[in-house]
Amino acid sequence: MSEILKLTFRFLQPLAHGRRDGDEPEWPPSPLRVFQAMTGAAAARWNERERVVYAIPALRVLQSHTTPEIVACVGSPSKVRTQFYVPDNTADLLVFSWKKGDTNKGVARTEKVVRPIHLDGEAVSYLFRFEEPLGEHFKTLKAAARSVTHLGWGIDIVIGDAEILTPEEASQLQGVRWKATNSDGTKLRVPTLRTLDDLVRKHNDFLGRVTSEGYRPVPPLREYKLQSYRNTSEPETRPHCVFQILRPDAKGFRPFGAARRTRDVAAWVRHAVADVCKDWDDLASFVHGHSKDGGANRGPDSNLRFQYLPLPTIASYDDGTRFGAIRRVMIAAPIGCEDRISFIRKRLIGKELVWESETYGILNLANQQDWISKQYTGTATGWSSVTPVILDGFDDRNPAKTKQLIYKALLNVGIAVEAEFEWQPFGYRAGVEPANAFLRPVKLNGTMVHLRLKFAQRIAGPIALGAGRFRGFGLMAADK
Repeated sequence: MSEILKLTFRFLQPLAHGRRDGDEPEWPPSPLRVFQAMTGAAAARWNERERVVYAIPALRVLQSHTTPEIVACVGSPSKVRTQFYVPDNTADLLVFSWKKGDTNKGVARTEKVVRPIHLDGEAVSYLFRFEEPLGEHFKTLKAAARSVTHLGWGIDIVIGDAEILTPEEASQLQGVRWKATNSDGTKLRVPTLRTLDDLVRKHNDFLGRVTSEGYRPVPPLREYKLQSYRNTSEPETRPHCVFQILRPDAKGFRPFGAARRTRDVAAWVRHAVADVCKDWDDLASFVHGHSKDGGANRGPDSNLRFQYLPLPTIASYDDGTRFGAIRRVMIAAPIGCEDRISFIRKRLIGKELVWESETYGILNLANQQDWISKQYTGTATGWSSVTPVILDGFDDRNPAKTKQLIYKALLNVGIAVEAEFEWQPFGYRAGVEPANAFLRPVKLNGTMVHLRLKFAQRIAGPIALGAGRFRGFGLMAADK
């Protein structure tokens, strides 16, 4: 009979200071942070200062479930950065100075600038689903959870507890739910099957850090992985990957004007993808968007294919943002096709963009925290086009017909929520060129307009609308 282990930690102040990769504020606390806290608390609980023994079997069972569901109170990063001066972890080095009589030397302090998480609530729970009852392991894990005193920095004091829930009880927990996902989301560290052994290794290295030959630095934890977590109250982002476009010699970006080169960059990238996916059975439909006879695929599965979306660069200024040349390209796939994106993400690194024997650039995987990419893949209620939407037909300058074609464009990508919109021939954002300045893809002859959307709820990117949505046209960026 399956059961659910719930580990709950209640913060004693409405702030949390943990940080994830890139020094970004971390909320909810990562499963790896919880596992480390449980391991340390177990050692303290059973007074095993040099070697954890008693709780090892239970911790290994917990370690085998690396991606628990998380139910947490709302956490909002502070908009104001706070500056601290904290002692370095180098007090051991002072021993040698004091032995030599230099007692004036003190612990150095390092400036730290942080953005605390403000909590609207106090609790965060981790739900581990087990197919078999935990038995005696539960008592061990509960005692360890009740011994946890901190989750994050030393000032993030918590009270921990554990209990067994039924699926019905787990579904009724109040709070924001975070679930592991294969698509884009908040990156959190999670343990692997070798994390516990690596924690023991790190602890032993710490105990032996001071030797007769001097101080030996302690290597950081190595056995963990990054896992995307999604706030289930937010819309799900479609799987995608973003590549930088470098010069053929890989020395810096290779920029392309959006109006003249959007269609070309999309075509070059599709050609490169086709080369690495040449053994796929559905190459024609998923990569090229063709039907079995080689024509355009207009069947019910016509959206089951890659989108090639050149991304105009966004520069941020005090008075707003400005859009510029293309230096990145995104490849997006339908929800559920994470494996397709994972396949090409690994194989397109270093791939040349070649067309008619000329090399136009080389692809390099973009940083997952890239700010520019996130303006196209985040969630927002307002969106506006940075490349014009090619409507599926001509509006004959009839506003009523234009509205019908825009509604059709939204429904074609599965957006059926309430939306307000406006359109015009000129871009809504600084630097976005007029619709008639863009060279359109061959055989796409519908009316081109720039579009601004306002939804009643948050919508996740990437969003591309219209007949050219698979070739870089109708690309939307979040309005701020």
